[in-house]
Formats: sequence, structure tokens, C-alpha cells
Amino acid sequence: MLHFLSMSWKLVKNAERRLQGEIALLRPASGGDVRVALGYPNSYYVGMSNLGMQIVYGILNRTPGVCCERFFLPDPEELEEYELCGRRLFTLESQRPIGEFDIVAFTVAYEHDYVNFVRLLDLAGIPLFSADRSEAHPLVLVGGAVTFLNPEPIADFVDVFCIGEGEGMTEPLVEQFRATAGRPRRERLETLASIPGLYVPSLSRPHYEGERFQGLDPPMTVQKNYLSREAFAAQDTASLLLTDDTEFGRSFLIEVSRGCPYVCRFCTVGFSYPKVRWKPVDQVWESIDRVRGFHPKVGLISATVGNHPQIEELCHRLMEHDLQVSFSSLRADQLPDAILETLVKGGSKTLTLAPETGSEDLRRSINKRFSDERYFESAERAFLKGVRNLRMYSMVGLPNELESDMDALIDLVRKTRALQRRTGQGAGRITLSLGLFVTKPLTPYQWNEMASIELAQRRMKKVQKALASDGGVKVNSESPRWAVLEGLLARADRRMARVLARVYRNPTFRVWLKALEAEGLSLESQVYRRREPDETLPWSHIASSWPKDRLLKDGERARNQRFGSRNVPA
Repeated sequence: MLHFLSMSWKLVKNAERRLQGEIALLRPASGGDVRVALGYPNSYYVGMSNLGMQIVYGILNRTPGVCCERFFLPDPEELEEYELCGRRLFTLESQRPIGEFDIVAFTVAYEHDYVNFVRLLDLAGIPLFSADRSEAHPLVLVGGAVTFLNPEPIADFVDVFCIGEGEGMTEPLVEQFRATAGRPRRERLETLASIPGLYVPSLSRPHYEGERFQGLDPPMTVQKNYLSREAFAAQDTASLLLTDDTEFGRSFLIEVSRGCPYVCRFCTVGFSYPKVRWKPVDQVWESIDRVRGFHPKVGLISATVGNHPQIEELCHRLMEHDLQVSFSSLRADQLPDAILETLVKGGSKTLTLAPETGSEDLRRSINKRFSDERYFESAERAFLKGVRNLRMYSMVGLPNELESDMDALIDLVRKTRALQRRTGQGAGRITLSLGLFVTKPLTPYQWNEMASIELAQRRMKKVQKALASDGGVKVNSESPRWAVLEGLLARADRRMARVLARVYRNPTFRVWLKALEAEGLSLESQVYRRREPDETLPWSHIASSWPKDRLLKDGERARNQRFGSRNVPA
């Protein structure tokens, strides 16, 4: 393995240290005629906290003849070392350069990781734009949560997208990749495009009039790939690698459901999946049983874990075996005592709830259908069960939001703090996290403009100032600039690739603005402009379980639920 000879031993030692710190339930098979480098466009710490990447890692390494290894964005000191030794990015398992693999695949979960995705291509020595790659370069494949919505911002960098759930696409993809070995790159891509759920952007060209996207030529519709209930139940959706070097510590994560029975209008999950699929409790427990000897903390991953039809049985099993448990998402109106008891018995003293808004009618407008009374009832039960601290999440800048909604939010926090004291948990803390609402594709709000940075800052400051002197209350505000960039990337078209190519080395807000201007774009046209109902949107070719007319009607219903026939205040 000659590539070792020219490589920094410091980088090799870092890779070996990480491997030695892992408990591996699966490792890549030696050899294999299809070699895949699987990347996560963020640090090892963040990437190993992502269950989706581990699921894909398992699928690929269980596919006969496939050897899949991992890579991540190097830490700052590692980046310096790469620059000093002048070497290309390599994988964790074998320290082989990324460019020597047949397929370079990425799991991309968040729009902000687009910058890191481009940076990783550069570090690997792979031409950024797919049009510049030759037969000698690996195939660049991208899947993950963002591809469900709008893959277009990075389409010019990508050879093939996996649109939807990747589990059902892996086997036919590998088969066709093998079958077309030795053929011209274009021919191989055309063959892969025939597989349902695989999207090859280079087979179509975008058209524009001024700053507005007009559609693809030739027109196309990309169908998403979904697993059946039976296939999901049978699929292994749990961690395969345990390490302390993650956001959750040595946690064993397991996806207990996929999809969401609710359709909160601001959230993509209810619109991305056509149905909810639950994993039977016996299969969940079978996965947990594999790792109980390693004494991990168990993390149950679900958009709405409280709705699992067997959640009480699962919680009782977890408590019987004295396992520490965390829950990824809990609704105030679906919070059985069994969940609270499992949390507290496992040593957790903090619960997270997301009222999303301060007022009931704005909450109703976004289709988050629970009352303040129901929220307080759940919070009170939590405090009485032994929960000490409560994290609350809320948004600002929602469609149909009024200044009075900030007053309602302040009141909600104060009443929650008073309830905390009355139930004997006054020594605990209420932490309110505020974030600017980000407009996402394939939701009823996909046509809406985003609120301005200035409005978000003003409303966040109002809440912070009002609660500053309230003991036991802390307010955290996410950067509105960061949220605006997320909104920019979420609804962009293929021109965004040129912007990303300009900013990835130094992605400050000022650099973003200059790059947009250089490409003839602006925040005003891309973020702060309301789309017309008859406008062709950059993601219009991505099939949705909710047709356009239904989304439009639901958006109008949201407005009417808030204001009825009244004139909307400014």
C-alpha cells in the first residue's frame, strides 16, 4: 500500500485512534469488486452522531462484493496537516485516498453542510463540477434528508442522487454499476437513471428568464423510493458503530418509526413520507439486546416516538433492564407517563418540548394542534415525575405571526417557570431556544417569503429582554443570518452551485452576499420574494405525496385559521 509512504503519520495515527475507540458490530469486508467511500460532510463527531450514515454503511457492507469505508471533514488541526504534507483526503478504515474508490457517496442531512460537501470534493482532488470529471474519476453519489426536498442547489456537483429512502436502491445500483463496467461514463449514468429513485442531473438542462427558473429540458418527474411497512420492519435501522466521540456519547441509536402522522405545516417530515411505519417492539428489543453487554445509552429515534403503538411495552422493558434512554422528539400531547418514568429512572433530569409558538391560534395555524392547557398538563406531570429542567423550542418569523405572539410566548415561559416552582422543581432551569422559521420546499409554505433578519432580531431581543430578569430562565437565540442562508439553500436552483464554489473556502455572510451578486442573484430575489402559485419551482420535478393544488389550499387554510375574513395586520 504505497499511499502510506507519502502520508503524514499524524493523520494516520488520528485515524487509528478513532478506529480503536469504536465498538464495531460490522466492519468492511476485505476486497470487493465495488469500492465505496462513504462521506459525511461534517466532523467525525457530528457524522458519527447521524444514524442515517450508519444505516447506509451497514446496507453497503452487507451487499455482496461491496467494500464501504468512511470519511469525514477533517478537524482544523487535521486540515493544517493535510496542507503541510500536500496529500489528498483518505478514508478512516484503510487510509486509502478517496479518489481511488469506484463510488464516492455522501449522506447529506442539512443544507448548511453543502459547503462542507464541496470542500470535501476539493480535499479529495475530485473536480467540483460533474461536467469536468473524466472516466478516471469516481462516481459522486448523494443521498440523505435534503434530497427528499430539493437536490438542485448541488446538482451540478453530483453524478447521481438517491431520491428517497436509499435502502431499496442499493442493490440495483450496485448491479447496474457492475454490469456497465468499462462503458463510457455517460452511458453508465443513463443506465443508472433508469432505476426508480435515481436522478442524474446532467441528463437535463435548466432554463431561466432573468432571475427566475423556468424548468428543465427535457421535462421529467423523479419518483421517490420508499420502503413498504414490511420492508421497513425487517430493515436494520440501528447503530453499527459505538463511540464516545459523538454528540450523544456512547449511545446506541435505533430508528423505531419513519414518517409522521401529523402534518405540521412548517415541518417537512409529514409531507416527505406518504405513510408512517412503526418497527415492532420485539425487533427493536432484538437490536438493543445485541449491545446490552457494552452498557450503552439507548436513543430512540422517531419523529413522534410517543405515538408508537407499543411505546409503553418498550419503556417497561427498558426500565426492567436499567437502561439509560433518550428520546429524539416528544410532543406535549403525546407524552405518556411511561416515557417520563423511563427518562427519570435512566438518570435524565431534562425534558425537551417544542410549543413552537406562544399563542394557541398561531399554533393552530401551523397545524400544531395542542392547547396551552395540554402543554401545561404535560409539563406538570413531567416535573412531578422528577424532571428538573425543561428545554422549550419556539420559532419567530412564522407566516401569519403578529407582534402579540411574542407577548404570548413570554407569558407561556413565565407560567411554565411558575409551574416548575409549584411542583418542587424550582432549583431547575427553563431554557428557551429561539430560531427563525425557514421556508422549506414541498410544504404549504414553499411559496412564502422568509421574515427579514431585522424582524427576527427585533422579536428575539424582545423575548430576551423581557425574560432577562426572570430567575431560572435562560434564552438562547440561533443566528437569523444562519437561518436566512439555510432558506437560501433550501429553495435554490442549479445556479447555487456556482455560488457555493465561490464561498466554500471562506463561507462568511459577507462572502455569501458578494458571491450571490457575482452570479446575478440576491437575497431579495431568492429568500425575501413570495413565489407565484403558477411559478415553476426548482424542485417541481421531484414527486410529492401532496400535489400542488392541495398544498396551495392548505396554505390558504392556514391563513384563514388565523385571520378568518379579517384584514391581516402589518
